Amino acid sequence: MTRNGFILLMLTTVVAIFIGAEIAERYTDEGFGRTLMVGAIAAAIVFPVSWLAEKFGLVKGKFDPSKLGAPRDGDGRDARGGDQK
Repeated sequence: MTRNGFILLMLTTVVAIFIGAEIAERYTDEGFGRTLMVGAIAAAIVFPVSWLAEKFGLVKGKFDPSKLGAPRDGDGRDARGGDQK
């Protein structure tokens, strides 16, 4: 994810939560129902924006959790004997 992609999605999420909270406050009682409605409205706003951000190259579509924490140069973790993946 690029820096601009992160900023776009962060601001979109904040605005989506605000819009969802304003709408849900009018139509639901306090509690879990309101929480679900805010989440559904936020998802309906954020998902299309994130899909467009991926299409424009601001976000990469693939996530590979096997590479988390792996050294970038292919060497071991450290000289003291950390994991070798």
